[in-house]
Amino acid sequence: MIGKQLAIFTAVAALVPTLAVSAPLLHYTFDEASGDAVDYGTAPQSDAQLLGGASRSTSTPSGSGFSLDLRDDDTTYAHALEGDAADLDGLSALTLSTWLNVEEYTSGNNRLLAKQAAGAFGGFSWNMNATPNDGDVGPDNFRVGLFVGNNVSSGAADFAAGFSTDDVDAHDKWVFLAVTYDGTQAVNNTKFYIGGVNTPVTQLGGDLTLAQLTVDGGTSLFGVGYTDAAPAADTSVIGFQDDVRVYGAALSLAELETVRVENIPEPASAALILLAFALVAGESRRR
Repeated sequence: MIGKQLAIFTAVAALVPTLAVSAPLLHYTFDEASGDAVDYGTAPQSDAQLLGGASRSTSTPSGSGFSLDLRDDDTTYAHALEGDAADLDGLSALTLSTWLNVEEYTSGNNRLLAKQAAGAFGGFSWNMNATPNDGDVGPDNFRVGLFVGNNVSSGAADFAAGFSTDDVDAHDKWVFLAVTYDGTQAVNNTKFYIGGVNTPVTQLGGDLTLAQLTVDGGTSLFGVGYTDAAPAADTSVIGFQDDVRVYGAALSLAELETVRVENIPEPASAALILLAFALVAGESRRR
C-alpha cells in the first residue's frame, strides 16, 4: 500500500511546474508603494519613472500587490520610462512578457514593451495592433506584433516584423502574454504565447520566421507604453500592465508557464500537491 501511495504522490507531484528559469535582464513588478518601478532583473538594474499620469492599481492577476495603471486622460499619456537599458542591447535572442488588462481599444499600435530607436528602428517593440485577424478591433479582439532591428538600417536584412495569427481577448480581465525571438534559428524563430489566471500558457497562433539579426536599440530608451521611435505619440494601453520582463533568451513553453504561475492567486503547484494528498488519503481509506 505504501508503494502505491508513493507512486500516486510522485505521479501528481511530477506535474508541478518546478522548472528553473534563468533570471530576467529586466523585471518590473510595480509592487512598490510609491515612486519609481524598481528593476529586479540582473545588474545593471534600470528603474523606471511613472510619467504622464501613470500610477499604481490594486487590480492584479494575483489579487495582491500593485499593477501599472495606464489609463490616462486626453491631455497626457501614461507610461513607465527608463533610460538606456544597455543590457537589453546586442541580443541574439529574447523573450518579452507581461500581464495585460484592457479597458478600451479602438485604434493604434499600443506599445507593451519597447526599446526602439528612431530612424533605423533598431531594438525591439512589442505592440498591440488594431488590425485583428478576424472581426472588428476592440479590447476583446486584437492581434500582437513584434518588431526587431539591429540599428543599422530599416532594410529587410536589418529590420523585421511579424504579427500573431490568432487574436487576443483581454477585455476587463488579466491575460498573460509573451513573445520569443531566436535569431540563432533560420526558420520558425518567433512565437507568441497567451495564458490566463486559470489557463496555462499556450502558443498564440503559428510560428513566424523573421530575419536573423542581433537586436540592438543603441541609446534608445526602454519604456512600457512608450517608444523612442515616436516619443511624443500616445502609445500606451488604456488599461493595466503587470510583471513586465525581458529575458536574453527564447524561453520554452514550460519556462513561460513557470513565469505565469508566479503571478496567479492559487499556484498550480499548491493545487496539485493537495490533489496528491487527497488521492493518497483516498487510497488509504479504501484499504
